[in-house]
Amino acid sequence: MGKKVTYERWINLFLPDGWHEREEMGFVLLEKDGWPGMVQLSFIEREEISLPPADAARMLLEDTLEERDIPFPREAVKVEDRGNMAVAMIDYTFNDKDAPAHWRIWFMVDGTRALLAAYVSNPEQEIPYLAEATSIVADIEFIPSTNA
Repeated sequence: MGKKVTYERWINLFLPDGWHEREEMGFVLLEKDGWPGMVQLSFIEREEISLPPADAARMLLEDTLEERDIPFPREAVKVEDRGNMAVAMIDYTFNDKDAPAHWRIWFMVDGTRALLAAYVSNPEQEIPYLAEATSIVADIEFIPSTNA
């Protein structure tokens, strides 16, 4: 059955059974008992609101990865323009011999806000976890902004 969680003036989040959320300083962690990882959500007020959501989503995703020194191919960034909001996503495996990592990172952007959702996993342990994390992020709804 799951539950609906609302973060005032930001999003509605739909969590499947067995999932819980925990607020930390500046972000929200979505967790499930026995899971090898978690989904992190970070809320961002857009400073540059003149960019259309699709351009802003791509820029925020690429800038975030670069700031954190995460190697990624730019062609791996996919953007879905939904009119008044957009989603930029990267699905990329970095095959470092000592610590391989798979990133699935989303930036959801509307006229004034952005939401970063991230799931980082060991590629050997991600099935079915990646699909479950992806479905939770896909169901996130922005609450209509009164500032847009």
